[in-house]
Amino acid sequence: MKKILISLLLLGLFLFHLRYMSRAFDWDSCVYALNIQKDRVESAFFNPHHLGFESSGLLYWKMVRSIYPTTDIMFFLRLRILSFSLFFLGLFIWIYYRLYKDFVLAIVLALVIQVSQAYWFYSLHNDTPLIHSCLMALLFLLTIYFLRKGLSKKHLFVLWIIQLFSIYFHQSNVIHFGMVPMAIFLSPNRSFGIKIRTIFVYLTCLGLATILSYLFVGFIILKRGLGPIDEKHFSFWMFLYAAINRWGTSLGEDKNYVLYFYRGIGDAFLVFQNVIPKFRVNLFDFQNPKHLPYNLNLLFWIFSLSLGILNFRTMWAKYKQEILILMFWLLPSIAFYTWWEGYFFEFWVGTTIGLWIFNSFILRSFRSESLPRFSNAILHSTYTFLFLFYFLTNFTFSTLPRSIGPKFGYTEGIQGPVEKLAEESIYK
Repeated sequence: MKKILISLLLLGLFLFHLRYMSRAFDWDSCVYALNIQKDRVESAFFNPHHLGFESSGLLYWKMVRSIYPTTDIMFFLRLRILSFSLFFLGLFIWIYYRLYKDFVLAIVLALVIQVSQAYWFYSLHNDTPLIHSCLMALLFLLTIYFLRKGLSKKHLFVLWIIQLFSIYFHQSNVIHFGMVPMAIFLSPNRSFGIKIRTIFVYLTCLGLATILSYLFVGFIILKRGLGPIDEKHFSFWMFLYAAINRWGTSLGEDKNYVLYFYRGIGDAFLVFQNVIPKFRVNLFDFQNPKHLPYNLNLLFWIFSLSLGILNFRTMWAKYKQEILILMFWLLPSIAFYTWWEGYFFEFWVGTTIGLWIFNSFILRSFRSESLPRFSNAILHSTYTFLFLFYFLTNFTFSTLPRSIGPKFGYTEGIQGPVEKLAEESIYK
C-alpha cells in the first residue's frame, strides 16, 4: 500500500511539473544541450567537471529518438532531469521510512525538499546540479541504512558505485571522500586493523577508477597530449574551469564570504534574484512583503539550529552515526562552495537536502516516547506548514513566471542556437 501511495504521489508531482515546466534559457543549460545535439562523443565529454552529465545525456537522447523521432531536445533533456528528481524523491521517502519508521514524516520531508527553490528550479532545468546532489543524498541515506545492517562487502560495492558516479556527474564531489570511511569506522564486528585496510582499499579503488577514467577520456577519447601548453594540452582540459578566470573567482579578489554564503544558501531555499550579493533580510521592517519570506526563513533556521544546540546531547545519543557521517557531507560542501562561487544557488542543492535531513534529526530529538502521537502530530504539522510556505512563495515568484513563455538569461555568443531551442514545437 505504501509503495502505491508513493507512486501516486510521484505521478501527481510529475503531471504538476509537466504543466509548469520551465521555459528559462541560460548559457549553461543551452551549451549542455548543444553539446548533446552535436551527436559527437568529443562534445559529450568537453566539460571535465561533469563527465557523466552530457555523456549520459547523449545516450538518453539517442534512445529517445530511436523510440520517438523528435527535434525537441531541450524539453526531453529537462524531462530527464525531472524524472531523476522524482525517482530520487521516491527513494528518499522509502529509505527514510525504513530507517525511522515514520511514513508521513518521510513524505512531508520529501515535499519540503522538492519545493525548496534550488531543488525545484533544477528539477525543471537542463543543468548539472540536481543529479549529483541527489546521488550524494542517496549515498548518505544508503550508508546509514547499510551501516545498520552491518556494512557488508556487497553494501560497500553499492556505495562505491554511487560515489564514483557522483564524481562523474560533478568533479567537486571528491571532497566527500570521507563519508563511507567514517561509516566503516563506525561499523560493528570489525577490528581496527581490518577497518583501516578496508578504508584503504575502498579509497584506493575509488581514486584509481576516477584517475583512470579521466586519463581515458582525456588521452583516448579527446586525444589530448602533453606537448605545448595550449588548448590541446591534457591539463588545460582537465582543469578547464580553474584555468579560466571567469569561474571560481567570485567577482574578483575582494570576497565577502559571509554575504556569498548567505546569498547562495538563501536563494537555495527561497526565490533567487541575481548574483549581486546582499542581504534581503530586514528584521526592522519585518512585515514588508519584500523582506517577510526571507525574514521567516532566516528565523526558522536560527531557531532550529538553536534547538539543536540546546538538545545536542539527546540528538547525539539518538543520531550519533548520522551526525558523524553527515559532517563529512555538509562541512566540506559549505566550506568549498562558499570559497568557490558561494553566491550561485546551484552549488547549494545538495547542501539544502542535507540540511533538511539534519533539521529532521533536530526536531525528532524532541520526540516524546510517552506521547508519540502528539509528538508526531507536531512534527508532521511543522513540516506541512513549511511545505506550504516554500511552495506558495517559490511557485508564485519563480516556477509560475518561468513556465510562461521563453525567458532568456546570459546567452552571449550563442543567441542564434538558443532561439532555435526556444522554438521547440512541443512547447506550442
